[in-house]
Amino acid sequence: MKLSKKMAIASIAASALILSSGPAFAAQINGSGATFAQPLIDVCKVEFTKDTGHTVNYTAGGSGKGRADFTANLVDFAASDAVYTSGFPRHLEYAPVYAAPIAIGYNLPTVKTPIYLSPGVLAQIFSGEIQNWNDVRIRTVNDGQVKVPVFATKRITVKVGGKNVSRTVPVLDAKGNPRITKYNTVDANAKLPNLPITVYYRTDSSGTSEQFGKFLQGANAGDNAALWPKRASGTFANSTPNPLSNFFNFQGASGSALVAAGVKSKVGAIGYGEVSWFADNKLPTALIQNWAGEFVAPTAAGTSAFLGGGTINDNGSIDTPYQKAIKGAYSLGTASYGLVYPEAAGKNAETQKIVAQWHTYLLEQCPKKFPEKGYIQITGPLYDKAKQQIAKIK
Repeated sequence: MKLSKKMAIASIAASALILSSGPAFAAQINGSGATFAQPLIDVCKVEFTKDTGHTVNYTAGGSGKGRADFTANLVDFAASDAVYTSGFPRHLEYAPVYAAPIAIGYNLPTVKTPIYLSPGVLAQIFSGEIQNWNDVRIRTVNDGQVKVPVFATKRITVKVGGKNVSRTVPVLDAKGNPRITKYNTVDANAKLPNLPITVYYRTDSSGTSEQFGKFLQGANAGDNAALWPKRASGTFANSTPNPLSNFFNFQGASGSALVAAGVKSKVGAIGYGEVSWFADNKLPTALIQNWAGEFVAPTAAGTSAFLGGGTINDNGSIDTPYQKAIKGAYSLGTASYGLVYPEAAGKNAETQKIVAQWHTYLLEQCPKKFPEKGYIQITGPLYDKAKQQIAKIK
């Protein structure tokens, strides 16, 4: 009996040691990169820590900074909205775990109805050719009836903060495409003021700027190629048709947060960035015309439709067709990538395991937990490819 009692005491002591030592096994991973990914990372890394015990530190300095840090082996992972065009690191895999719309936010408090913009008008605004909200080219797009898709949604229950909560998410089919329930025919009759346009743009090396430039060039190719003839660049000012120094109505800011804050601070301003930055500043966003002739809001469903028409490359990146008539597509949607090291990089095995766990969490859990942030729940072939890329992290 005495021996059994001693064994029981020893067992209890050992169990207590294991429980008290649990947090010591928790680890920290460090990343940097896109401000595009920041709204989702900021809220979801808290949930990841609660569920796994591991901590994620992420510094949002722009996609260019993320790629530079990744190449220099300064981080465990990075995030970028654009792929490398030069300076490729020796070891690299792209994991397409983020996708969301790039929104066009504006500050027009006297305009009480939505604003509709075509790719051509957007190119003329962001090149400085259109400088007033009352310009006939903007008024023409906002005069008459427009076709707007309505997407099916469903309610799901997810665990957030340890509690079950109900969320509304788009209905997606097996290929990741949203279901359009109907089209609304809307009278576009925005009363546009006689007010100068102030354009806010990114000054840092930005994948969001590069994707926006690709849209402006790609959607205006062919007969409208002169509207945005230059190749897209991570530095916005390098891709505009004319030097921004020629204009007084352009204001630069570093990062999406400061662009949205700048638009908020100036009546008549317009800017581009991930949709939640404008939502957080209580700013409206424009509906953008696609090549099916529809005007689509910057939503997860519209982005899913657009990316579903793209081509998934072997390395995990996506080529998107700006002039393809895709029903329901928000053509300013984009995928964003986790930059991760494969097994051949020889990184610490335990760290790599957590990096893989984090990217799986981003892919499968975060958009469902926080749909209000505007990121899509990746499904279908793109999900399969993301899982293949994550599996290369050893």
